[in-house]
Amino acid sequence: MRVSTQFHQPIRTLALSVFPWLLALDAQAQLSGSAGIVSNYMYRGISLSADKPVARAAVNYDGTSGWFAGGQVVTGQLAVETHRSAQWSGYAGYAQRLPSGLSWETGVTAYAFPKNPNWNFREAFIGLAGDTLSARLHYSPDYLGLNERSLYGELNGGWVLTQRLQAFWHGGYYYSLDNARSNRSEARLGLATSYQAWRAQLSLDLVRLRGGTATDIYGKTSGGGGEVRHVIVLTVARAF
Repeated sequence: MRVSTQFHQPIRTLALSVFPWLLALDAQAQLSGSAGIVSNYMYRGISLSADKPVARAAVNYDGTSGWFAGGQVVTGQLAVETHRSAQWSGYAGYAQRLPSGLSWETGVTAYAFPKNPNWNFREAFIGLAGDTLSARLHYSPDYLGLNERSLYGELNGGWVLTQRLQAFWHGGYYYSLDNARSNRSEARLGLATSYQAWRAQLSLDLVRLRGGTATDIYGKTSGGGGEVRHVIVLTVARAF
């Protein structure tokens, strides 16, 4: 089944934009963005908002020659913080479409926590995307300032159900080269709809740790024995 070009986008936007199907690799340069509210800011299966709602704004630029850049800011709150603070992320890279119709990309992403700069970190990524499926691999030499070298792999997909309703899914695995207790798998299943410039998304986010209990800057995320935690997330935003 061939999915509408709404879903045929560079896979970089799956991680950083509020609604990943908004952007497409096009022959013309594009500048777009969105701003809205998220009921729980889930990042790779972990809440970076202490399970609280956040405001989020994102902007994305796609150049005609394949270069791209963008970023977002959220009013997040990690478990060890007593107040909300800005969490910034930005990316830049290069993407091209192959004769087969697939698109490949490579680039870097930077994450910044102005009130806690020790948590700042960077990642390099490579990826490949088709009409209905995309894959991406990230590497960080010091993930979230935890002195952990990390790999994160993800698969993403989606399909159009009706003119105004889309379904999407995501699966990822975080692997620490230095701390096996940090390893975790996570997934997201959801529905999205739109009306004019407004977008709404409802998803079920799942995370399963490899074992033990994690109580750190992420908070207590799961019990031992591979217990699965699930969270319902609602996002409402306006595109511009």
